[in-house]
Amino acid sequence: MSIVRCTSEDMKQSCGSLHPLDKAAFPEPELLCIFGTGDLGRSLGLRLLQSGYRVVYGSRRPHSCSPLPQGAEVMTHAQAAQSANLIFICVHREHYDVMKTMEHHLIGKVLVDLSNNLKKDIYPEANAVYLQRLLPEASVVKGLNTLSAWALQNGLLAGKQVSSK
Repeated sequence: MSIVRCTSEDMKQSCGSLHPLDKAAFPEPELLCIFGTGDLGRSLGLRLLQSGYRVVYGSRRPHSCSPLPQGAEVMTHAQAAQSANLIFICVHREHYDVMKTMEHHLIGKVLVDLSNNLKKDIYPEANAVYLQRLLPEASVVKGLNTLSAWALQNGLLAGKQVSSK
């Protein structure tokens, strides 16, 4: 076994000059959008921020909505939609009409519909089906609708399996 000792001169020759790390080595975290500043939207945003994502909320009242998680931004729905490619829909179906007014900002976006109706069989079609029909140029995905704001707030997600019944 031999021990090799390197001098600072050896290091300079083998490493070249030292440069600050390129920003590309540490890309900025992805920006995700949430429509809705109620319990579910706030709780989801907090978890996304804790997971290292940047979060922007779209709100009907961006200057007077409920307190949001620290580090999140809030703006109008249209402004928020323009800033992210993935949008979590945390509003009731009764408020989907606001998305129709900004349809051109949602072209090519992925919309994750987390909504559940308050009562069974209120509407003839599922909320995600209705949203896709309302916004045909967006890609609508139904997901995460089995998560509750309470479970998100209290960290009761690890190791849970959703029943397929």
